[in-house]
Amino acid sequence: MRLPALLLSILFLGTIASSAQAQGVPCVAGKVTSMSSGEQHDCNAVTLLGHVLPENMGQATGLNDIWGWSDSESPLEVVLSGWRDGVSVIDVTNPADPKYIALIPKTAGTKGSTWRDIKVYGHHAYIVSENDSGPTPYGVQVIDLSVLRGHTGDRTVLLPVTTYYGIQFAHNIVINEESGFAYAVGSRGAQSCGGGLHAIDIRIPEAPTFAGCISDARTSRGYTHDAQCVMYKGPDQDHVGKEVCFSSNENAISIVDVTDKAQPNFLGVASYASAQYVHQAWLSEDQKYLFQNDELDELRLPNLVKNTRTMVWDVADLDDPVLLTEFFSANTSIDHNMYVKGNLLYQSNYIDGLHVLDVSNPSAMTEKAFFDTHPPTFTSVWDGTWSNYPYLRSGAIAVNSDPGGLYIVCIEGQTCISQSVGTDEEAELPQSVSLEPAYPNPFNPTTTIRYALPHAMTVRISVSDALGREVAVLVNGSQVEAGSHSILFDAAALTSGTYLVRLETELGIETKQIVLLK
Repeated sequence: MRLPALLLSILFLGTIASSAQAQGVPCVAGKVTSMSSGEQHDCNAVTLLGHVLPENMGQATGLNDIWGWSDSESPLEVVLSGWRDGVSVIDVTNPADPKYIALIPKTAGTKGSTWRDIKVYGHHAYIVSENDSGPTPYGVQVIDLSVLRGHTGDRTVLLPVTTYYGIQFAHNIVINEESGFAYAVGSRGAQSCGGGLHAIDIRIPEAPTFAGCISDARTSRGYTHDAQCVMYKGPDQDHVGKEVCFSSNENAISIVDVTDKAQPNFLGVASYASAQYVHQAWLSEDQKYLFQNDELDELRLPNLVKNTRTMVWDVADLDDPVLLTEFFSANTSIDHNMYVKGNLLYQSNYIDGLHVLDVSNPSAMTEKAFFDTHPPTFTSVWDGTWSNYPYLRSGAIAVNSDPGGLYIVCIEGQTCISQSVGTDEEAELPQSVSLEPAYPNPFNPTTTIRYALPHAMTVRISVSDALGREVAVLVNGSQVEAGSHSILFDAAALTSGTYLVRLETELGIETKQIVLLK
């Protein structure tokens, strides 16, 4: 259903107020003992908050990918822990007391798989699996997580609200939460896109639709193993405001402007002499640097790459990425998934565990913390931590490890606490006026304009086209209360193009660019 033109809905979003400090077992003299298994783990500068054994999360075997969800309407936080036959949902609202509350089974008729991947948009999870061993396609499962609000602790089974069958199987799924598009990668069957980016419009979560193929023929097979897609806000002024994907394409990194899914604009591509398998990469928060791993270099080139290696790319010019430096860990282990939060890089390095690197100076990174999820051996190269999720509202980090289970840890010096969504009276007020990025962006035809005020003041918010002509007034000199607010902007009557949102208050003017694509 299309919303009325220029529908305005000012919503108080609330802010987060902390509660009691989480408890756990601190790392002492380089060791910490699991409260669940009694096993001792090597560590540095971490506290082990919680540990869920595989038998306590649905007899999970073959643990693989992991993601999380923080509910915007309640204190609830969950971890989505993937394994061979499905996804276990763990309530980590109190990170020191994780609870198994739900199972998301694999698509009916499919077999178990080593590869399962999960991402979240809004309150829906999107799950893919790479499994071509049976006649039944897996597709993309779409799971409504909001049904978990107010759960009583009784375990439940979550089934898809829909399954997208534009693909049969996929190795991975990528979601740009700002644009509202998902990208299945490494897919097969149906519209496989040669294993490249298979774009899916998920802005209506219950009705995902195919949006286009993006396959970079400049790389190996044009196959994408993993990617990060963002609304670009980095230093390259030629591309600010566009949707850009940074893809790991086996033998090279590929940078592509995917704003127009039907006509993608291929930007920079780069590789290096000892590339074996370009597996995954993640941007620094200022989008100037790209941290990339190579899954097979330590295994195939033991004389050249003795320790776990991380490549650092300078991507200030999206058309010409430059290899800045290489960082080597203290040990030899196959590297897998890694993510950036603030100035920290969270790496899952299989048998060598979770490594947290300080990347505030990308040309001279240092290790800040470490937790070995797999202490028994250093010979089973594919055991240990597949992935981690560092974006929980509490500040805790969730780490999936096979066969050990799910570990919840806190970095020394950080406050990993349970969180609650405050009421109007309880909420901590913003410290300054801010106009946040619109969501989604690009959009069609609606997007949400978000802003925050430190105290009540007169506000005017308008939208202008590229020629500076005012096309809409969203708030016309009204007195608005302190707090966080949002406005739903419907541009159904406007033409495709770039527009400027302008927030005017007594403290000054802020602007943000939005892109309407029809």
